Amino acid sequence: AVDKRKNTTKIGVQWHVENDGVALPFTRGCSFYTVDNRESNYGLISTGFDVPEPAPLKPGGFGLFLLSFASKLIDEPVRAIPAICCILYLYIVFFSNGILPGKDALQLDPKTWEEVRDLSLNFFLVAPILKLPFSPIVHPMLEGVFNFLLAWAALFAGFLSDDRKEKPNVIPMLPVVIGMQLLTSAFFLPYLSSRTSEPSNTSSVLYMEELEPIHSVLGESPFLGPVLAAVGSASIAWFFLGRQDQFGSVFADRYDSFVSLLSVDRVGSSFLVDLAIFGIFQGWLVDDDLKRRGVNGNEYDFLRLVAKFVPFFGLVVYFAFRPELPRK
Repeated sequence: AVDKRKNTTKIGVQWHVENDGVALPFTRGCSFYTVDNRESNYGLISTGFDVPEPAPLKPGGFGLFLLSFASKLIDEPVRAIPAICCILYLYIVFFSNGILPGKDALQLDPKTWEEVRDLSLNFFLVAPILKLPFSPIVHPMLEGVFNFLLAWAALFAGFLSDDRKEKPNVIPMLPVVIGMQLLTSAFFLPYLSSRTSEPSNTSSVLYMEELEPIHSVLGESPFLGPVLAAVGSASIAWFFLGRQDQFGSVFADRYDSFVSLLSVDRVGSSFLVDLAIFGIFQGWLVDDDLKRRGVNGNEYDFLRLVAKFVPFFGLVVYFAFRPELPRK
């Protein structure tokens, strides 16, 4: 509504907030503005105020996140799977007693933090392979599982194009990929359940220039897959062959000591849970990634299946042979 008078223009606007074309509850309102009509300042807003629709509770940022998630869940009920898995994961790994061995996170067991520190110092096996003096002695099978898991987590950087200005996610993906090096599935599962899907009503492709520089350099790098495949392969070899001087060369003996360690180790047993989660959800982002590259229908079906159902190395192969993003 516009009320034009001699010196001012008064404008009233009715608005609401949408998510994927669906109006969110308690996000409507009206705004009124006075616009300067003088020739020297024509069109500048002089005054204004908003009248938002009152909500039963002030939602704030977290409330809007829940509303957005609820809207997406209604549109795509399959999101409930990673959401439920996230709740179960956080409870079982961090707060439960009796489901996984060892003490929960609230008990702050010093041995747990020492183990986390030692594994972190041997990140990607650089320190033990180079025999650096500060490298602590850790069970090689645990080191192998830990570094294989982190290589798998880093591999999801190949999907950084899933997050961009034209398709913002509630949780940005780059911090998620970084956070996965610390808390793996505690970052991964919330992202899967809350991310914005690629629009299904458009066939337009994504151009390389539309990505943030770090997303294009890292996520589209041809070296990402081979480098992490090397780390993953080295981790598997270390699992079977590492530290034979301290833990012997007989596999049965090494394995028995590893199982004995896991029977009292919350951190180590949680790694196995993470591996299972990565295996189940590694293909969750593949279809949208192909859609961004202009792939429709049954194209690249074999590559799609490899990426979804071959753990870890399937993603390595996928990133090596998927179509490149076009350039303008």
